[in-house]
Amino acid sequence: MPMRWAIISGMYNVADLAAEFCRYHLGLGADKIFVADYGSDDGTLERLAPFVREGRVELVPLPTHHFANYDPSNEILGTIRKRNVADWVSFLDPDEFLTGPENLKDVLAEEFSRGGDTIRVPRYNLTGIGPVAGETHYLTHLRLKVVTTDVRVSDPSAPLSSPWIFSRLPGKVMIRTRSSLTTMTGDHNVVGATQALRESSVLEILHLPMRGYEAFQEKIERGIGYFAKNPDLHPNIGWHWKRWIELFQSGRLREEYQKQFPQAAAAAALLAEGRVVPERRLADWWTNDAGRGSYL
Repeated sequence: MPMRWAIISGMYNVADLAAEFCRYHLGLGADKIFVADYGSDDGTLERLAPFVREGRVELVPLPTHHFANYDPSNEILGTIRKRNVADWVSFLDPDEFLTGPENLKDVLAEEFSRGGDTIRVPRYNLTGIGPVAGETHYLTHLRLKVVTTDVRVSDPSAPLSSPWIFSRLPGKVMIRTRSSLTTMTGDHNVVGATQALRESSVLEILHLPMRGYEAFQEKIERGIGYFAKNPDLHPNIGWHWKRWIELFQSGRLREEYQKQFPQAAAAAALLAEGRVVPERRLADWWTNDAGRGSYL
């Protein structure tokens, strides 16, 4: 039987990402994408509708937004196991794009043959020269990958030594469905592993947290409601969101957004230092994806 790969993603008002995320990953070989619907009302569901009609995407309504009582990632993982529709499952936010060799399923099949039940995929932030402007699509603009990062203190009040975009990111796990492993909050680690997680050397996740300013501000406004509904989360969870919420409430969020995009001279210096490297895979995919018009 061919290797089967499914993705679990949570979406809430990400109309600028929904179709791009699905079309990209389905083209990469994903057999099905399970989308936890957080109640979008900005056109996200309309963007997903063609994929749902084709049976490539399945919407999973959430019974509650109080996540101490309901864990979307593990609930959907349990459903996938019961229905036996995938061998490997990725946990990706809609602003995370998995990259790797063209034979990605062969990579997963090799992991399967080794008997490994989980792997961790490293993540890298993308930025561009100056903020995303006007009608420019973010995928064509975000062509710099941050590879030299700074460690942060999980405290929203702590000063940063560099713009947030240079923060070190934890990887995201993939889980083999025949195992009994479950994922932890954030999908950065697993419960039940008997050995240390191995980090993939051929797969990467490209993270696009900063696109247009309006999308960024809306994301932070949604975050206010999320933390209000989940007061029992560990204080370290979402420290950067809490920091952005404080900046939004003090009228400094746009300034924060602009700091994440180096200007031309600064970008040239960062490239020379090796802190960022050119990254064109998503831009090239967007430019060459001739069939995208039927979905976007």
